[in-house]
Amino acid sequence: GLGLFSLDLMGEKLAHDMEHGLVRYVTRACSKTSCQSCLAQEGCRWCPATQSCHDKLSIMDKCDIPINSAGQCWGERCAYQLGDFLNRRPNDAGQWIKQTMDSIASPLAPFPTYPSPVTGMFDLATGLALSDHMGGGAVHGYTIAAMADWGTGTCEARSVARLAASEDPDMTVHLGDVYFVATDEQFRTNFCGLQRNPTQEGVAFPKGKQVTFAMMGNHELISGGAGLYYTAFPYTGQQATYAAWQSDSWRIVALDTGRLSYRTDIEGIREVEVGETDAPMPSVVVEWLTDIVRLGDPEDKRGILLLSHHQPYDAFSTAYLGAANQLNKILPKGKQVVWLFGHNHALAIYKKMQLRNLDYVMYPRLIGHGGFPNIMQKPKRTDGLVAYDERTYQSIPDDDGRSQSIGYNGYAKIVINGNDLEISYITADCVNANCDSGLSEVQSTTVARERFTSDLATGDVVQAALSLDESLLTVLTNGTEPDDDVASVSCLSQSELGHYNAALNHFD
Repeated sequence: GLGLFSLDLMGEKLAHDMEHGLVRYVTRACSKTSCQSCLAQEGCRWCPATQSCHDKLSIMDKCDIPINSAGQCWGERCAYQLGDFLNRRPNDAGQWIKQTMDSIASPLAPFPTYPSPVTGMFDLATGLALSDHMGGGAVHGYTIAAMADWGTGTCEARSVARLAASEDPDMTVHLGDVYFVATDEQFRTNFCGLQRNPTQEGVAFPKGKQVTFAMMGNHELISGGAGLYYTAFPYTGQQATYAAWQSDSWRIVALDTGRLSYRTDIEGIREVEVGETDAPMPSVVVEWLTDIVRLGDPEDKRGILLLSHHQPYDAFSTAYLGAANQLNKILPKGKQVVWLFGHNHALAIYKKMQLRNLDYVMYPRLIGHGGFPNIMQKPKRTDGLVAYDERTYQSIPDDDGRSQSIGYNGYAKIVINGNDLEISYITADCVNANCDSGLSEVQSTTVARERFTSDLATGDVVQAALSLDESLLTVLTNGTEPDDDVASVSCLSQSELGHYNAALNHFD
């Protein structure tokens, strides 16, 4: 997600809480032996790592971030809990600050590229490498499970992973961000599924039958990329953070918008707090798209599905136009593409649009609800918005008298049949309709479904069908008919945000 958050803001909050006596040691009889019974005692918190109950103001306990609400108890055996990532909590703020400061000076790992003669293009049907950019066979019933901002190591992320695995996908793709800062250790527990400690198990990213792929987000860059390159790659079997999978009707292209998402000084230190960029792709990826994939070939009429971590359009905050502007110099004028992305932790479907100063048309889709606690947001503009999910899964306290409403986690299921591409947007259900019991690993709800057709005569991508569950989603336009009008929109500027504090939304 986001340009992280304000480290100064969190540091000031910690100092304020200590000055006003909100962080201190108080003796209290917190002696219960289970999470639920512990939290039933006033002023007590549960430590999942030590399986112990302690006073919420104790500075003697060894728990970095204790569980502070009964709804998190169901996930105590997973590596992390959703409440670990809410940076307004003093415990959380301390972890974000410490881990970020400890990681930004880690060596920046070399950027992995494809060794000759590997092109980075693969036949969608077989997974075999391609040498010709026009290559790719017919596919029918090919299934892809895609999720973004999933790598939290929470039991919610585990439920999403197991639901996605139940689709028996041919391919699984993570669109980036493992938390807190994507270290080797965090990739081992939050992506590869290794045990974090004797009482908390890791959470494994689901593997596809043919392809498993991990993309680069901004959090992977915070720690220099080593966790992704050296721990995730052996798990997935990939060679680089960009790739193209091709059929005779579709091209699915994974872009790297994470590698350059923060400015880096001459010593390789990432400027995380104030150095966020517009997330362009590295020049080697641009050259690959231009010369190897030949994405601008006017004779190639196949449909294009783009995957990236950063969003080219956002109704809730600022967008990142680095990759979008680079693609404008590559794609044929008028080309239409479907674009899935994360970074902002929410689920939203946007109108078919052409951004001002760009010559191609896109169907933007935000699927950043994979595993991070997606804090409820209100759109800052609605001219490009079709629908979004603002349902509350749980409300988690900040230990300052306030709580934050958290949304449902889920994934996108993509099925390709010839020149048809269907996308289902799926969220996990609460166990037995009781959200304090967590998210189900076996029951889910499809909140939206759409079908695109690739017109091989014209090169257009046509939205042939759209279905929105208006009882679950907040729908701003007609949710029963696809809209083929092209909206001309601009991205949200910083001035339009006013005093809105984007840091609290964790677009990271």
